[in-house]
Amino acid sequence: MAAILEIGGKDYEAKCTFKFDRVADAKYNQKDKDGNETGGFSAIYTGLLQYSTKSLLQFWDCGLAYLGKNGPKLEEIEEALDAKIEEFGDIEPLFKEAFQTIDNSGFFKLQVKSFWKNIDLFEKTGKTEEEKEQNKKGVEMMKEARNELTA
Repeated sequence: MAAILEIGGKDYEAKCTFKFDRVADAKYNQKDKDGNETGGFSAIYTGLLQYSTKSLLQFWDCGLAYLGKNGPKLEEIEEALDAKIEEFGDIEPLFKEAFQTIDNSGFFKLQVKSFWKNIDLFEKTGKTEEEKEQNKKGVEMMKEARNELTA
């Protein structure tokens, strides 16, 4: 499934490329509670799993970065997303397109694989039984979201 967005009467396909990765790190890199950087890719991927509308916009900003300075501006992307939500009557298809574009990308294949390996490890960590249980529930929620987004 290709992620296509109509902007100004023209269809644009989101692409997972070096520019996507570079823009994601430059603009959307986050720090965790310990001050470690998670990276723009992980921030966007995790945000899509949590149905974050900000992450949806970030995905498109990065996915269209290959167009360079001639590409659509954030405001134009927002307007196009709003129009598509109105057309579908639902935002879920937009999340599915975005998530599947990254999840099935040859470019991000190894990062996605590493992400899920780390999630599996996280499931077993925690200082207390309560913390371990919370981590397990969080991982289950992420896996459920992935199943929903790839269905």
